[in-house]
Amino acid sequence: SALAAPSLSLATPVQDHSDFTVHVHSMIEVVLNDRLGKKFRVKCNPDDTVGDLKKLIAAQTGTRPEKIRIQKWYNVFKDHITLEDYEIHDGMGLELYYN
Repeated sequence: SALAAPSLSLATPVQDHSDFTVHVHSMIEVVLNDRLGKKFRVKCNPDDTVGDLKKLIAAQTGTRPEKIRIQKWYNVFKDHITLEDYEIHDGMGLELYYN
């Protein structure tokens, strides 16, 4: 019973962080519209950066990542920010432009 109390106290932080690990591992699908009649669906992780997303798009489109601009309305997304920091969720539509 002396060992039971510490193991219970160790279990509590794991429960507190369980929802965090679910977010890290659950992939999302982002829909990108290039306004030229093409839509691309890309599977990625919420903790991926916009730069990572551009590399995934580049693989699908054949366009170099540095020539890709992703935005929503007039908000141009910066490469080093994560998708979850921009509150980009599963199924969300973004605009894809070629520089």
